[in-house]
Amino acid sequence: MHDTPLNSLIKEYYPLILKYCVFKLAPDYHGAEDCTQEVFYVLLKKHRSIDLSKDIRPWLYATADRIIYQYRRKKPESVDIETIPEETEDFPYPESILDVLDDADRQLLLAYLNSEDKHALAKQYHLTLAALYKRIARIKEKLRASSE
Repeated sequence: MHDTPLNSLIKEYYPLILKYCVFKLAPDYHGAEDCTQEVFYVLLKKHRSIDLSKDIRPWLYATADRIIYQYRRKKPESVDIETIPEETEDFPYPESILDVLDDADRQLLLAYLNSEDKHALAKQYHLTLAALYKRIARIKEKLRASSE
């Protein structure tokens, strides 16, 4: 491989963009690697229309932000089971925190938590995937508000 200006840019900025993606997507290191590779794939596709003699960092970081945003939209958030604290004796919530929810919200939240296929769940409730996530976010907000 020849040391072209494009190859030099990739060598120089790849570790920085990877570090940025790791920071933004922690603890999803594999997702950060995927996003970093996507940034440089876009650079390879568009390098003829970009002035490589100027500072390319703002373009790389903006592209990384867009790709990270797209990645997060496609991949639902997951929780590492080891980061969830164990229950204690003096649990500050009502006997069942779900008692603050109406039946429809409770049923949707439980279905959401037990379902691996969010697309099928959204379809079952006659929602788009984005609307499903929005409803779940509102339900979580109700739960947070009731615990304060």
